[in-house]
Amino acid sequence: MTDLQGALIVLGVLAVAAVAIYNYWQERQFRRKSEKVLPPADRDVLLPEAPADGMPASEPRDGVPSEPDGSSRREPSLGERAMADERVEPRLVGSLDPGVPEASEVPLHAMPVDDTPAAGGLERPSGRRPEARVEGRSDPASALEGPAGLWYPVVFRLPAVADGAALAVIRSEVSGEARLSDWLDPDVLAAGDAVPGEAPTVDRILRIQAVDPRGPASAAELQAFLANAHGAASAVGGLATAPDPAATAGHAAALHEFCSSVDVAIGLNVAAASGGFSGTKLRGLIEAAGFRALPDHTYVLADDTGTTLCTLTDGNGGGLDPQAMRSQSVRAISLLLDVPRTPGTVAQFERMVSQARQFAQGLSGSVVDDSGRVLDEASIGRIRAQLASMLKAMRARGIEPGDPVARRIFG
Repeated sequence: MTDLQGALIVLGVLAVAAVAIYNYWQERQFRRKSEKVLPPADRDVLLPEAPADGMPASEPRDGVPSEPDGSSRREPSLGERAMADERVEPRLVGSLDPGVPEASEVPLHAMPVDDTPAAGGLERPSGRRPEARVEGRSDPASALEGPAGLWYPVVFRLPAVADGAALAVIRSEVSGEARLSDWLDPDVLAAGDAVPGEAPTVDRILRIQAVDPRGPASAAELQAFLANAHGAASAVGGLATAPDPAATAGHAAALHEFCSSVDVAIGLNVAAASGGFSGTKLRGLIEAAGFRALPDHTYVLADDTGTTLCTLTDGNGGGLDPQAMRSQSVRAISLLLDVPRTPGTVAQFERMVSQARQFAQGLSGSVVDDSGRVLDEASIGRIRAQLASMLKAMRARGIEPGDPVARRIFG
């Protein structure tokens, strides 16, 4: 080590010692000035003073908690009607699906309006009392027909002045065209509480279809609808609540799986014994039976409302061109009954069986299955039993083939 290096080390040590001494001196000067300005603290201000009788301030006196100044403290209550040791959660009711937990078991999610939570975890505008159900009116959720998982109902508490245009804007902002949605009839809903000094309110339900022919809504999709509802309600000074998105998505997935299992068509084929059917004669029989041709050359039998009851195609599921049939022969035709979309399914099945037999008789053919085997009465009976079992399962879930609920689900 050279002399220069040694000198530098000594200078460094002296510089550090000088800084430490200067900091210590500044600290002492600051402490002295503080003691002159601030009075000394006799006790810790965060700890309550002990009362004269020696009882700790934190202990209740005669069952009433006391404040540090000795005065009795009264716990705040909501509307002077708070019940001790009881928490009332807002819920939806009315599940129609056997084996699936009632919707009333799913807590509602509330839109934050202020920083003061009300009873049951439902946040309401400041000063508003809990919901009171109007006598003689049903619970809003009970008006949601159909099985559990079909609807995602968003309950809006809105100013009574909200008109149809405002409702249309809210519906567009919440779900848009992503899912079918509509406002429930207001006659089945309860009026909001009349709070002195506040504008009157009404409850409205926007029901969003969570299951349709495209499939079930996911939890993320429903969560997005709920977030949109929060913003739309807040914009007009209202409140929005809805069931748990994850629970509804689970019910929707289960409903979609079941509906996929019953989304079937029953087919009966009428095949020629040899060669094929005369196109001209076949067309005459088809039109005489009440079938009409669609633009794709599929023939349909419809009721007075236009609902399709039975579909007729060629043996391969293709169309039958009315003009081409004049010069062509047809080897087979197929009659199809769409189970979930056809009203009066049992009666229509019997009608289809009768019609297939009439075609077979008029064309000298046979009623066969897809494998070409002749369908005798025993075979028809087995199909009839399978259909009855399918209908029983659908009705157990609140789905009647061909009704408005079924048309919403199956298209």
